[in-house]
Amino acid sequence: MSEELADNGEQLDDADEVLVDEADKQGFLLKIAVGGITVQDFVKRLEEDDILVAIDGKPYLDGPKRLRQTFLQDRDQESKWLLTFFRDGVVFDILIDHPIKSAFGYSTENETAFVLDAFKKHTFGDFQSYENYEVYRDKTGRCDILNLSPDPLAWIVPPLWLLKYRLFPPLAAVSVLYLLTFVIHIYLFVATAIMLAIYINRAQTNLMRSFTMFEDKYHYMTIAATNEADVSLIVKRIDPNNKIRFEKNVIKKRVEIKKTIETAIDDTRKENSQSEV
Repeated sequence: MSEELADNGEQLDDADEVLVDEADKQGFLLKIAVGGITVQDFVKRLEEDDILVAIDGKPYLDGPKRLRQTFLQDRDQESKWLLTFFRDGVVFDILIDHPIKSAFGYSTENETAFVLDAFKKHTFGDFQSYENYEVYRDKTGRCDILNLSPDPLAWIVPPLWLLKYRLFPPLAAVSVLYLLTFVIHIYLFVATAIMLAIYINRAQTNLMRSFTMFEDKYHYMTIAATNEADVSLIVKRIDPNNKIRFEKNVIKKRVEIKKTIETAIDDTRKENSQSEV
């Protein structure tokens, strides 16, 4: 009986070693596991089977066990990370301000090679210029791209900010309120203008989101980029049926590409080969 227990114990130990080795594989890209996505990552509109390609422009091939350690090591240096994902044949970036907590599995060897090859063609702009854009889409594929960074125009001249982002219902309400208070008394007009400026400045993100969803659009993707033109291109690559509303009126100028990552893949592979030796 004791011999059988000893034999079983050895078998269990061997099984544990296999699991440890399996959870610590290197040289493969990670993908979000089925049923493994967390709420805070879902809010960013990450999806199951999205493949994590790189962190801050450097390919990540060190396995899921070291992923959290990677975030903790850099936490004192940066409060945000630029993650690069692969979905439906398209490489895109997203900014996060907390370590990603979804459960990951491994991509296959063929998937890893294919995605890394696609990643060689991916380029980065100035890392300090990246910001998240939220993409809202309706059932017909018409999309709105929202830049939710604070805009000083919202408190300097609120009507111009509303006009800039085509928020016509609140623009009409604000205009009527300005007119009525101006007719009643100049001091009332000034007080109203100040209060509206404070309110619109604080509520600009909620205003943009709420009036976009009022048009029967839902949060489709979150994409980090240096300009709206790049976001538009990615959205169209994800689904050729997507159409960007007001695409000709791009608000921000395009930023020239300053950094490529072809050498980063080779450096990462060399590091992995040296660690295995």
